[in-house]
Amino acid sequence: MKRIIVVDDDKETREIITFVLSRNGFEVITAADGRQLAALLEVERPDLIILDVMMPGLDGYQIFNRLRHDPVLHQIPVIIMTAHAEHIYERISVDLGAADHITKPFHPLELVEKVKGLFRMLSCEASWDEVK
Repeated sequence: MKRIIVVDDDKETREIITFVLSRNGFEVITAADGRQLAALLEVERPDLIILDVMMPGLDGYQIFNRLRHDPVLHQIPVIIMTAHAEHIYERISVDLGAADHITKPFHPLELVEKVKGLFRMLSCEASWDEVK
């Protein structure tokens, strides 16, 4: 079972994402901010992190930057979420190296499809690496 950490300061958003992804066969762990994520990453190695941008303290981009520079955690794919609907934010996420981007509000099935698609893509890349 794929393990996902969802980081969002909004409790309702965490609950919705947890419900939807759990119903689709994923194990979901949540964190309300970067500090809780750091504590979780001391004991958990998720297959994916879904990371909100706008949070108090460290924002999602700052957290993402720290993840990318960590020698152990840099390989974990991250989907960045934001309520900013402007296209530039999606571009920023992709340019920073995020696996994907999703704009809030989102349809729960859209999130599920993005997550499943990402895991399919990663599985194909792993299979291709074995062939090489």
